[in-house]
Amino acid sequence: MFPIDHRALSGVFTLLPIEAVHHGPGAIAGLENALAARGIRRALLVTGRTLATRTDLVERVRRAAGDRIAGVFHDTIQHVHRGSVLRAAAMARELGADGIVSFGGGTPNDTAKAVVMALAEDLRAADDFERMRVKFTYPDRVVVPPLTGPALPMIAISTTLSGGEFTHFAGVTDEVRKVKDLYIDRGLAASAVFLDAELTLETPDWLWLSTGMRAVDHCVEALSSTNAHPFVDALASHALGELNRTLRACKSDPADLRARTQAQIAAWMSVCGLANVNLGLSHGIGHQLGARNDVPHGVTSCVMMGPTMDFNRDHVGTRQAWIARCMDVDVDGLAPVEAAAAGRDAVRRLVRDLGLPHRLRDVGVARSDFPAIARDALEDLIVATNPRPVRGTEDIIAVLESAW
Repeated sequence: MFPIDHRALSGVFTLLPIEAVHHGPGAIAGLENALAARGIRRALLVTGRTLATRTDLVERVRRAAGDRIAGVFHDTIQHVHRGSVLRAAAMARELGADGIVSFGGGTPNDTAKAVVMALAEDLRAADDFERMRVKFTYPDRVVVPPLTGPALPMIAISTTLSGGEFTHFAGVTDEVRKVKDLYIDRGLAASAVFLDAELTLETPDWLWLSTGMRAVDHCVEALSSTNAHPFVDALASHALGELNRTLRACKSDPADLRARTQAQIAAWMSVCGLANVNLGLSHGIGHQLGARNDVPHGVTSCVMMGPTMDFNRDHVGTRQAWIARCMDVDVDGLAPVEAAAAGRDAVRRLVRDLGLPHRLRDVGVARSDFPAIARDALEDLIVATNPRPVRGTEDIIAVLESAW
């Protein structure tokens, strides 16, 4: 049951220029046609070192592409350092690439988006990123530089559940400042996405499940958003229920291609409306836990979702009770405060049931890191749109303490 929303809705709903989503086991067979349809004859394939050197999956993708992949870049770095983007862009220039293909999880995907930007804007040195990054001053001053040059077409092939292949923004870490910056433009969106569960079987279970929790985090923060939208609500609420079910199925049987495909589609649903709603503190803190402490994206959600929901509980109306219902918790007859608590408990229980970490102390974060994480998080514009207003670094440190 949807919560009653008494707001007068008006505005513009943004749809990204994703033309096709190929899904299901064996979907990769359509890659050559997808490349040809976009006029791509010399693509740069951006992937991860493990996929390229320890599996045969890159070769499978190359065969599926016919002769349309000119080279492979696999020197990607978790949380996407500027230097790795520049190296990939240099390879693309050397190859005369006319398109980009990402293959893997969030790191190859964000690297590929950043390469599209680097080529469009002729970024050739680390300092060149400064003129393109989103600049935010808390609480409400924001500058989003647009792409001014032509963006190469991009195709994304996903092997995790974080959903970044369906967005138009990328996170790139400045190695000097140890801060992850955002870059936003419709030109960074993939034109086609492939969700082929057969290509995900080599993904480590912890990575598959934790990125699934990242998708859960998309749902939770979208449903709790200060500008929640009924179209996004419908997607996120259904996706949340599916993720609750299919992640457990994947935990029980990692080879279940049907469950993996359903999880992929749920992850897609969790993220495809996010251009239209504000997120909050779990994502904002998570970005900086990655940049400063190298905590994987999905794991940051496992750790930060519960404490963020606690922080926001008095500022989201009946939305946390709705989250409980989406996750198959019977809250009929409960007082509103108890029903909301059941939603928070359901999220924490899913993390535990999947065997994933849920405390900062278990993922390499020291309490001495908290002031720097809090300071950097305040430069992330989604922290300013958290349902409960963040008054300053002291609020963020309090949430970090509760996650410790």
